[in-house]
Amino acid sequence: MSSPEEIHYSVSARLDAEELGQLLAAAAGSAYTEAMLTRLIEGSTAYVTARAGDRLVGFGRLLSDGAVTAYINNMAVSPDHQDRGIGGRLLDLLVETAGEVKSIYLYTDTADAFYLRHDFRPSEKRLYVRRRDDTSSIDAPQS
Repeated sequence: MSSPEEIHYSVSARLDAEELGQLLAAAAGSAYTEAMLTRLIEGSTAYVTARAGDRLVGFGRLLSDGAVTAYINNMAVSPDHQDRGIGGRLLDLLVETAGEVKSIYLYTDTADAFYLRHDFRPSEKRLYVRRRDDTSSIDAPQS
């Protein structure tokens, strides 16, 4: 019987845009340019990676003001490494890295049960979005 593969976690360690792009595409179907991925990495307050050997198998990032609000985004675990606790460990490290902020927010449309198991609760706030690629289709309420 072979032993389970060891996973190594790091906070804001070396990360290549191309490998992140491959992970996000495989795990979430996300497609970003290399320039966007570079800005995503550099613009994060912090990010957590999970590696099996040299291979990136998990990622999540944090955006925060360090006092009041933090936002977790781009959580992803490679499909062939899911259901091994990697996502939970990534999330725990991101929450720890956020420090003593008052609120940590995230958005999901696929993993509600996962986040509920990790002490996140539905927010009393409404989520609004303005996307650069679809602003012409926004119907503003009439005053």
